Amino acid sequence: MTEKNVLPWVEVNEMMNDEYRQVVVADALSHYPKASPELNKFALDILKKTIQVNGFRSFQSIPPQMAKIQVAKEFKVNDLLATAVICLWAEKQHEIIESLARAAREANIPVKETWSWQEARDGFVQGEDTPELDQLASSLSAQKTKPESDHYILAALWLSNSLSVE
Repeated sequence: MTEKNVLPWVEVNEMMNDEYRQVVVADALSHYPKASPELNKFALDILKKTIQVNGFRSFQSIPPQMAKIQVAKEFKVNDLLATAVICLWAEKQHEIIESLARAAREANIPVKETWSWQEARDGFVQGEDTPELDQLASSLSAQKTKPESDHYILAALWLSNSLSVE
């Protein structure tokens, strides 16, 4: 059995440009009020501890545009915050993730039937370690425009740690 090299979510920054990082952060911040209760609590606890802006008592009182700038900065360096942001993003973009997972199963790529944020928050496996899933995401994303095409690539990373290792 080969050992998977699971990377923390903060490492995803190496594969992301600033523009797409802003999209992911905006998705996460717009989703957290509507997130499932457990994810909302997990993410809000991290956001409250991590994001402080002078003149504002709590994270929730920071204007959204100001919060987005601070969260994007912290996303690059803080693994807990990066994990919360990616989990929120994934819950918001579940349709893209589910369509990739369906396509993967049809192509006999062994992604788990269910893959929750509680499991996925552990991290991701790089594309070169999951070549079939990486290629499938690339071919699906080739038919899309940005940012949707980038969402497929991030969705592959989201699902990467769910692959059964031979």
